[in-house]
Amino acid sequence: MPSNGAVKGNKRLTSGSSEFNAMEFLIRNTILGLVNTAIPVIVTAVDAGGAGAATGYVTVKPLVCQVDGFGETLDPAELFRVPYARVQGGVAALVIDPVVGDVGLAVFAKSDCSNVAQMQDKPVQPGSFRKFSMSDGFYIGGFLNRAPSVYIEVKQDQSIVITASGGVTVNAPTVTVPSGDVIASGKSLVNHTHMGVHGETSPPL
Repeated sequence: MPSNGAVKGNKRLTSGSSEFNAMEFLIRNTILGLVNTAIPVIVTAVDAGGAGAATGYVTVKPLVCQVDGFGETLDPAELFRVPYARVQGGVAALVIDPVVGDVGLAVFAKSDCSNVAQMQDKPVQPGSFRKFSMSDGFYIGGFLNRAPSVYIEVKQDQSIVITASGGVTVNAPTVTVPSGDVIASGKSLVNHTHMGVHGETSPPL
């Protein structure tokens, strides 16, 4: 905005030249001003409970600025307490919670869905009459992010590669390998033998 406080709208030269143009200008600006669909965002804060907790919330900032009538950009405001998506079915989940700096997409619901968090097993009344509001956003991550250093790669040759420089921990009472072999440091679990004072052992039975 200019230093003299002048205000300029987005009305075009033809916006008021006819009744149709005037109505089109009104409808167009109403839709653009009130209907939010989706926008790229960056995560600025995370409220996550970790692997043993339910999904949490993020604070995000839109990565596309608004523009005023003078063509100057307006810094977007942060969106607080936005639920983030997790790959989950029932009690089974793949937990990869977002971190600050992640880039994703914020999508906005048609109606006020604030009451859904309190009653998730049946339809509820909307919390208000607002529509397509940024207050009803959900965060979907995984867009335009840096290369990962910890990952599971599922390949087209029907193999799976797990890369984890910090190690792998399996919390389970038993681990079952129904067929095949396990190779550790070049040694076969099925065909390895032990050298001892009484001679070499046979492979495991």
